[in-house]
Amino acid sequence: MEQNVIDILEQEATRAAINWAKSGVGYNTMESCVNKYIDATGANHAIGNDAEAIRYGRQAAVLRINICAIHALDKNQEQHLHDRLMEIAEDGVPRQNRGMHR
Repeated sequence: MEQNVIDILEQEATRAAINWAKSGVGYNTMESCVNKYIDATGANHAIGNDAEAIRYGRQAAVLRINICAIHALDKNQEQHLHDRLMEIAEDGVPRQNRGMHR
């Protein structure tokens, strides 16, 4: 994906994150914007679909949004945003089946 498209998606995700952290409204919008940004960065894909690599890539992407938003938030808002962004990052990681095998 072109870098300017990724930059636009990052800005949209940052704006949505700031709005949610300040007002508590628009969580679904923020989650959608963040997931679009994560997908655009390629963080949802790893060689061999390695779940750990995908997790680290998603976490790096959400931390970028957190860093971009930090200037507009107080400490409590930033911590709350950070916690939710990490949950969003974890939600998209493929789960390994640990069931019984023959």
